[in-house]
Amino acid sequence: MESGVCCGRSSLSKGLVDDAKNKARHLADTLSKATEAGSPVVGCEPSCLMTLRDEHLSLLPDDPAVKDIAGRVRQVEELLVEAIDDGRLRPREDSWLAGRTLVYHGHCHQKAEVGTAATVALLNRIPGVSVVELDAGCCGMAGSFGFESEHYDVSMTVGEDRLFPAITAEPAETVVVATGVSCRQQIFHGTARDAWHPVQLLWEAVASE
Repeated sequence: MESGVCCGRSSLSKGLVDDAKNKARHLADTLSKATEAGSPVVGCEPSCLMTLRDEHLSLLPDDPAVKDIAGRVRQVEELLVEAIDDGRLRPREDSWLAGRTLVYHGHCHQKAEVGTAATVALLNRIPGVSVVELDAGCCGMAGSFGFESEHYDVSMTVGEDRLFPAITAEPAETVVVATGVSCRQQIFHGTARDAWHPVQLLWEAVASE
């Protein structure tokens, strides 16, 4: 697991292109040396993962390590679905999630680049749950945008347009799910409801007693 090197997404979003290039080069080189040739490269944060696959290639199109890593990027949900379907991973039938409704809010970057099918498929592999994918637009956070004082009101207005009402309308036993860390933060800020990452929920279904 490589967690000590930044993908450069935050730098790129602020127009710090040279810094983003340096981070991209460092991460690609680190991953290339630390992993077996051809092995999948996965991540839990959609923006970071899509940056490895797309933005790094735009920043450093001639870097062999960047090309190598970009070609090996997979969504973690895809690999987990494969593991469940071939029996290597077996969620419990009697976890605390059985009988619950899972309301899922997709990450905007993920929706734009690869869609949410893999995430929805993974959630549907949890025994006994009912999965509802919200069509509620953007949470409004947009990375660091919503943390900036000059954008705070706009950020909250976006969330209050559709997403926050959709979540607050759900009963307390409904489980809220979101792939993006900023989405989860914004959901809590706007609704006081905790949102889970899909991988966290799968762990609950596998390990729950």
